[in-house]
Amino acid sequence: MTLGGGMAMLPLMDKEFVEKRGWLTEQEMVDIVAVMQSLPGLIAVNMAVLIGYRVMGTLGALAAAFASVLSPFVIVAGIAAGLASLSDSQTLSHIFLGVRAGTAALILMSLGKLVKTVCTGPLSWVLCGIGFLAAVVFRIDLTLVIAFGFLTGLGFVVKNALKEAKK
Repeated sequence: MTLGGGMAMLPLMDKEFVEKRGWLTEQEMVDIVAVMQSLPGLIAVNMAVLIGYRVMGTLGALAAAFASVLSPFVIVAGIAAGLASLSDSQTLSHIFLGVRAGTAALILMSLGKLVKTVCTGPLSWVLCGIGFLAAVVFRIDLTLVIAFGFLTGLGFVVKNALKEAKK
């Protein structure tokens, strides 16, 4: 259980799935996160379904999907019932300010780990920098940034294939 959504859960997922249980390699984790970000739905549920399937097949995927949705639903329903009466509470505002700061730290931690795994050479650093500037500074739609990354990667695959064909 975490606050902050799927991105805040990534360090916990990485520790559990890669470091502790060995269900994924670090590269598989990065690749899966990239795919999960492009799929509709919650990253935690998508990840649970994938891990459940890898570990126990179709039944594992179904059990993981159900389990990943049930407990947050029950907890959020209970909290929502109690928070309605505390919506103007200054104390609650301060608590959530601290929670947001902690969540931001978890997301930054995930970002650091992803950058170390993805940016392995000068070209990947340049592409990451271009993607970051496009998204953050120039506010270009993320779909276009991802499409640019896909087309750039595809271009390198074609270039390498043509180079190999000439040999």
